This record gives sequence, structure tokens and C-alpha cells, in this order.
Amino acid sequence: MLKKLAAISLTAGALVLIAPTVATAAPSVPAAASDSYAETPGVRVNDPIIDSCEVSTIVFGAGYFLPSENVGVSISGANAADAAVSGNTAGADGGLTLTFRPPADGQGSYGVAFSGSRSYTATITVSQGHDAAASCDHDPSVVAGAGTELPLTGSGTIELALTGGSVSPWVLGGGAVALVAGGALVAAGAARRKRA
Repeated sequence: MLKKLAAISLTAGALVLIAPTVATAAPSVPAAASDSYAETPGVRVNDPIIDSCEVSTIVFGAGYFLPSENVGVSISGANAADAAVSGNTAGADGGLTLTFRPPADGQGSYGVAFSGSRSYTATITVSQGHDAAASCDHDPSVVAGAGTELPLTGSGTIELALTGGSVSPWVLGGGAVALVAGGALVAAGAARRKRA
């Protein structure tokens, strides 16, 4: 009975201490190619909250649009006519990277709507942060030329989302207590055998 209790305590303690590591581990191999469902091409908005002097990038994965498709882009929000965009033509793989620069006096939410073989609307929030509109070094009426899109920031590997969560100290403490209790039970069992 004492052996079983010690084994259970040691196992529970080890599992509690290992659980945070296992929970944050990204899979090393992508999903099997034998999946019966096609994956939907992804859309990512880099920097959805920007300052009036900054740029946000909207990235569509390969296959989202038709190859070399000219995608219609419209912007809504305060002084939307003065906002600048670049990169509205899909690549040969159907992927698209579009940069959005708000007007120098922009503030609030902007909707960037895409219309093509698929439609999508991205929301970008512009705040008046540490840079004042007067100190912006850009002319919002000048649109960057094709091929000047911002580069992708990801490493291209499978990554888990950063949710801001952390491991509870109570969980770690419970695991440590279970390990100590299991060790004490093993020691008590060994001492009991020596006496017998």
C-alpha cells in the first residue's frame, strides 16, 4: 500500500511539474499530408494598433486570391482619402501583402476592405501616441511602389500564439509538494523494511 501511494505521489508531482513545458511545446512536424480537408489560407494583420506615423501590414497566405489577381482595396475611417496603401496585386501563388499607412492626422478605427475572388475586411486602430502628427516623416498622399511591401516577420515555422498567460505558482508548488511527499513515503518504506 505504501509503495503504491509513493508511486502515485511521485508520478503526480512529476506530471504537474512537466505540464507547463508540454503545454507550451509547438509540434515539430506539420499536420499529416493525408488530411481529408483543405486548409483555408490564413490572413494575418501585423500591428493592428498603430500610431499615426506607423505602418500596418496585412498578409494573406498563398492561395487566398487568384494568382496575379488585382484586388480592390477600399479604406473607411477618418480622413480615409489621405491614407496610403501599397501592394494590392496578388503574387503568382495567390498570396498578398498590403501595407497601410494612415493619414498624418489619422485617429480611430480604419476598415481596410478587400474585394476580389474572396473578400475580407481588416480593422486597424490608429492612436495619437508618442509621435505627434506634425513629426511624421511621411507624405500620406504618396503610395509606395509595388515590391516595397514590408517583409514577413515570422520564421515560417509552426508557432503557438502568445496569449500572455503564465504558470500559476500554486501549480508549481503543488507539484513540488507531491514530489517531496512521494520521496518521504519512499524513504519511510525503506526504513520500515530495514526494521522488519
